[in-house]
Amino acid sequence: MDGKEARVNYMKYAGIWPVEDRDLVNVAKKEEGADVCYIATQACDYPYPKQNKVTRAICHIGGWILKKIDEQNTYAIYISDVDLAGSIPQMIKNQLAQKQASLPSRIEKALKQWND
Repeated sequence: MDGKEARVNYMKYAGIWPVEDRDLVNVAKKEEGADVCYIATQACDYPYPKQNKVTRAICHIGGWILKKIDEQNTYAIYISDVDLAGSIPQMIKNQLAQKQASLPSRIEKALKQWND
Protein backbone atom coordinates (compact mmCIF):
# COMPACT_ATOMS: atom_id res chain seq x y z
CA MET A 1 0.00 0.00 0.00
CA ASP A 2 1.49 3.29 -1.06
CA GLY A 3 -0.51 5.59 1.25
CA LYS A 4 -2.66 6.91 -1.60
CA GLU A 5 -5.21 4.12 -1.49
CA ALA A 6 -7.55 2.93 1.20
CA ARG A 7 -8.37 -0.68 1.89
CA VAL A 8 -11.20 -2.57 3.52
CA ASN A 9 -10.31 -4.74 6.51
CA TYR A 10 -12.42 -7.48 8.05
CA MET A 11 -11.62 -8.43 11.64
CA LYS A 12 -13.24 -11.06 13.83
CA TYR A 13 -12.65 -11.42 17.56
CA ALA A 14 -13.56 -14.36 19.76
CA GLY A 15 -15.98 -13.43 22.50
CA ILE A 16 -15.27 -14.09 26.16
CA TRP A 17 -18.05 -16.34 27.48
CA PRO A 18 -20.97 -15.50 27.69
CA VAL A 19 -20.44 -12.79 25.05
CA GLU A 20 -20.81 -13.58 21.34
CA ASP A 21 -17.94 -13.12 18.91
CA ARG A 22 -17.61 -9.65 17.38
CA ASP A 23 -16.55 -8.57 13.93
CA LEU A 24 -15.78 -5.25 12.27
CA VAL A 25 -15.66 -4.07 8.66
CA ASN A 26 -13.49 -0.97 8.36
CA VAL A 27 -11.85 1.15 5.73
CA ALA A 28 -8.23 2.04 6.54
CA LYS A 29 -5.78 4.53 5.12
CA LYS A 30 -2.15 5.34 5.84
CA GLU A 31 -0.39 8.66 5.16
CA GLU A 32 3.33 9.15 5.70
CA GLY A 33 5.55 12.19 5.99
CA ALA A 34 9.27 12.50 6.67
CA ASP A 35 9.01 11.78 10.41
CA VAL A 36 5.31 11.05 10.95
CA CYS A 37 2.83 8.36 9.97
CA TYR A 38 -0.96 8.51 10.31
CA ILE A 39 -3.09 5.37 10.18
CA ALA A 40 -6.84 5.91 10.29
CA THR A 41 -9.76 3.46 10.36
CA GLN A 42 -13.52 3.82 10.36
CA ALA A 43 -16.50 1.54 9.81
CA CYS A 44 -17.72 1.33 6.24
CA ASP A 45 -20.70 -0.08 4.33
CA TYR A 46 -18.70 -2.68 2.42
CA PRO A 47 -21.12 -5.59 1.94
CA TYR A 48 -19.21 -8.21 3.93
CA PRO A 49 -21.79 -10.86 4.89
CA LYS A 50 -22.85 -11.06 8.51
CA GLN A 51 -22.11 -14.37 10.20
CA ASN A 52 -24.40 -16.38 12.44
CA LYS A 53 -23.82 -15.74 16.17
CA VAL A 54 -21.39 -12.90 15.46
CA THR A 55 -22.30 -9.33 16.47
CA ARG A 56 -21.12 -6.57 14.12
CA ALA A 57 -19.28 -3.87 16.10
CA ILE A 58 -18.87 -0.34 14.74
CA CYS A 59 -15.58 1.54 14.72
CA HIS A 60 -16.58 5.21 14.83
CA ILE A 61 -12.92 6.18 14.52
CA GLY A 62 -9.59 4.56 15.23
CA GLY A 63 -5.97 4.82 14.36
CA TRP A 64 -2.44 5.77 15.19
CA ILE A 65 -0.23 8.83 14.99
CA LEU A 66 3.44 7.79 14.97
CA LYS A 67 6.18 10.38 15.17
CA LYS A 68 9.85 9.50 14.88
CA ILE A 69 11.86 10.94 17.77
CA ASP A 70 15.21 9.40 16.82
CA GLU A 71 16.52 6.12 15.36
CA GLN A 72 15.51 4.14 18.47
CA ASN A 73 12.32 5.91 19.65
CA THR A 74 8.88 6.65 18.29
CA TYR A 75 6.13 8.69 19.92
CA ALA A 76 2.79 6.87 19.47
CA ILE A 77 -0.78 8.02 19.99
CA TYR A 78 -3.53 5.41 19.76
CA ILE A 79 -7.12 6.49 19.13
CA SER A 80 -10.14 4.19 19.42
CA ASP A 81 -13.89 4.76 19.64
CA VAL A 82 -15.67 1.45 19.02
CA ASP A 83 -19.26 0.49 19.78
CA LEU A 84 -19.08 -3.25 20.56
CA ALA A 85 -22.88 -3.45 20.15
CA GLY A 86 -25.13 -5.91 21.94
CA SER A 87 -25.10 -6.69 25.63
CA ILE A 88 -21.75 -7.04 27.40
CA PRO A 89 -21.37 -7.54 31.18
CA GLN A 90 -19.27 -4.91 32.98
CA MET A 91 -16.71 -7.55 34.06
CA ILE A 92 -16.04 -8.37 30.39
CA LYS A 93 -15.83 -4.66 29.48
CA ASN A 94 -13.15 -4.24 32.17
CA GLN A 95 -11.15 -7.19 30.78
CA LEU A 96 -11.34 -5.74 27.27
CA ALA A 97 -10.14 -2.34 28.51
CA GLN A 98 -7.07 -4.00 30.05
CA LYS A 99 -6.29 -5.81 26.78
CA GLN A 100 -6.68 -2.54 24.87
CA ALA A 101 -3.76 -1.09 26.82
CA SER A 102 -1.43 -3.77 25.40
CA LEU A 103 -1.97 -2.72 21.78
CA PRO A 104 0.93 -0.26 21.52
CA SER A 105 3.39 -3.03 22.37
CA ARG A 106 2.31 -4.86 19.19
CA ILE A 107 2.63 -1.92 16.81
CA GLU A 108 5.89 -3.00 15.16
CA LYS A 109 4.33 -6.28 14.03
CA ALA A 110 1.21 -4.51 12.75
CA LEU A 111 3.22 -2.00 10.72
CA LYS A 112 5.34 -4.74 9.16
CA GLN A 113 2.17 -6.59 8.11
CA TRP A 114 0.69 -3.36 6.69
CA ASN A 115 3.66 -2.94 4.38
CA ASP A 116 3.55 -6.54 3.10
